[in-house]
Amino acid sequence: MIDSNRDKLLEAGIELLSEKTFSEISMDQVAELSGVSKPMIYYYFNNKEGYYKALADRLLKMARSINMEIFKPDLSLRENTTNYVRFRIEYVEKNPGISRAFMSMITDPNIGLLIEEMQDEFNVMRIEFIDPMFDKAKRNGEILPDTNAILVTMMLNSAIVALSMKILNGIPIHNEINIEEIVNVLFDGISAH
Repeated sequence: MIDSNRDKLLEAGIELLSEKTFSEISMDQVAELSGVSKPMIYYYFNNKEGYYKALADRLLKMARSINMEIFKPDLSLRENTTNYVRFRIEYVEKNPGISRAFMSMITDPNIGLLIEEMQDEFNVMRIEFIDPMFDKAKRNGEILPDTNAILVTMMLNSAIVALSMKILNGIPIHNEINIEEIVNVLFDGISAH
């Protein structure tokens, strides 16, 4: 059974992260926004660090769940990549609060305590989604056999983060960059054809 007070506290953290960094959020703000007393934060999470870890875990599980919906094993790497970029950009446009919260989590230099847990979750996502897609694409001759999946994924995510930050900050994109162009530039460097 899901504890509603615990969920309220985590949802409040996500909402606060849409406007602030982890280090700018106080437990008083979390309690006030959630409508749950401050002692309950410590009951559920032991301390501020425990709360931040649970909040990061919630966001990472959301990302993992979304990835499970996006990636389809029967599609090519190019098709999956196009769907991924399209989804991420549309998600930022439709869900700016959660997108800001996730950006805050991955860019805040003050969350060193979470790095190991975040890296573990990213590794799980890589093993479950990324590696199998790249391995299949190499076997099928879609991409070069020496393609470095981690480097390609980092480059792709860097482009998506840059585009997402423009969207979240209201910086015009002027239609000079589109989803297909991002994917085409990426595949120009790794395509076996």
